This record gives sequence, structure tokens and C-alpha cells, in this order.
Amino acid sequence: MTQSAHILVVDDEQNIRLTLSTLLSRAGYIVTVAASGEEAVAMFERQQFDLMLVDLQMPGINGIQVVEALRQRSNDTVVIILTGHGSLETAIEGLHQGIFDYMLKTSDPGQIIERVKAGLNERMKRQRQHALINAIGAAAQELTGAMPGDDTATPLAATTPAPSSPATQPTPVMSTTSSNDRQVLIGQLQLDTWHQTAMLGGRSLNLTPTEFRLLLCLAEHAGQMLSYTQLVRCAQGYEANDMEAGELIKPHIHHLRQKIEPDPSAPRYLLNVRGKGYILQID
Repeated sequence: MTQSAHILVVDDEQNIRLTLSTLLSRAGYIVTVAASGEEAVAMFERQQFDLMLVDLQMPGINGIQVVEALRQRSNDTVVIILTGHGSLETAIEGLHQGIFDYMLKTSDPGQIIERVKAGLNERMKRQRQHALINAIGAAAQELTGAMPGDDTATPLAATTPAPSSPATQPTPVMSTTSSNDRQVLIGQLQLDTWHQTAMLGGRSLNLTPTEFRLLLCLAEHAGQMLSYTQLVRCAQGYEANDMEAGELIKPHIHHLRQKIEPDPSAPRYLLNVRGKGYILQID
């Protein structure tokens, strides 16, 4: 993903521009060059960049001023300052502009590529964190809207070991009573996928749409562990890494346990496989 990133190189020395452009292009990046701070600032009006390598000392608009102009348009672009000598004053000034790193122009090419990769990885991490925060916020709104006043969630219960023999679990039964009515039956659990209703032991469960999809995913694979990423993909329809998926799915699991478990503090049906995922086991 980072290999197709668009990088801007800003330096008034032609040999530096050519060297960096060749180095980065060979590493698989898309590279644009600017011979002055003024040229770079003009580019900000019509292009977006994933990362910028900029010379600190240039005639006219210097490197810090270029970064200031960039920040007025984008807080997302990673910035690496190139300098011929270190300066505490400019380093402190750069901290206020969110500069990722300072590098000497004499740095080894391998070090430059390494820091570029690190900067782009950091950018990707921030983007994922923002996406995760937005997703959690949306999930919280959904949960709050579906269960007014239920804002006193307690931490997840202690881990319960996975069943020793998944083969002994009931096999989900799919039944169709009409063209518009599909049901999933497993033990005492009955899910109506057309009306998105659920019953357990004859008791109706008041589930949010996300909780219903999550329970359906687990029921269709009863007795099998589904990983965090599988559950997010199945119930929420998008991809996330293990850490993000775990954070997204745990609040929904907590609320499901409140609704289906006789004692949510000692789960009997919805079991946790530590650090991996969950298993549904219905008698």
C-alpha cells in the first residue's frame, strides 16, 4: 500500500532532486519534484501528497514556511526535513508543524528509504485509528439509540475456555417457510433472517441490527471459533486488522451477553477464545 504513495521532493539543488527522485522511483513510489518553496506551495493548490521531503534552507520560501503552507491544506501529509546541519531552533519550530523526522542530506540512501517507509506506515496507522474512532462512535450511537439509558456497560467477563470438541455442538438448521422467510435454528435459538428477529428458549430478544447480524454469523458457524476480523467482516461488512476488529466487536459482544446469557458475568453461550475470537455454544 505504501509502495504506490505519492511523494513530493522539494530542493533548490538539482543534483539532490535528481538523486532523491531516482532513489524513490526505484523503490516503487510516485515522485514529483519542486525546485523552490514557491513551486511547492503552488502545487498544494492542485495536488495532494502522502509524504514530502523538503530542504530546510532554500532561497525565498524556506522549508518551514513550505510546511506551514502545507498544513493550511493538509494535516495528513508526512513531512521529512532535509538539512545540511542540525538546528535546535528549527527542530523546535518543526515540532509545532508535526514534522515526522529530520535527516541530513548526507544520509545513506538506505536510511532515507527506511525513514520514508516508517513515515508512511505512521500515516497509515493514524488513518486506521481515525477510522476506528469513527466506527466506534457510529456503533455507540447505534447502541444508544436502540437501548436508551444502557450506558453502564461493565468490562467483559473473564475468559471462558473453548469447548473441547466442536463436533459435539448442534448443527445449525436452515428452514424456509416461504419465499420471504428464512430461519436459522440451533438448540433453543431461533433467528428469523427476513424479519431480523431472534428468540432464545421462547423468549424474544431485543437486538440492534448489528447485534442480530453478529449473532447470525456466530449461529451459522456454531461450535466454531470466528476470529475478530471474520466477525467484523461478516457483521459489519468491512476489513480491519486483528487489533482494530477486536476493539470494534467487543462492545457488541458485551451487549449480546447482557441479552442472551442467564448470567452475563459467567458466559455459557457466547464463549471467548483469548485474543482470537468467539464461539457460540447453544444447548
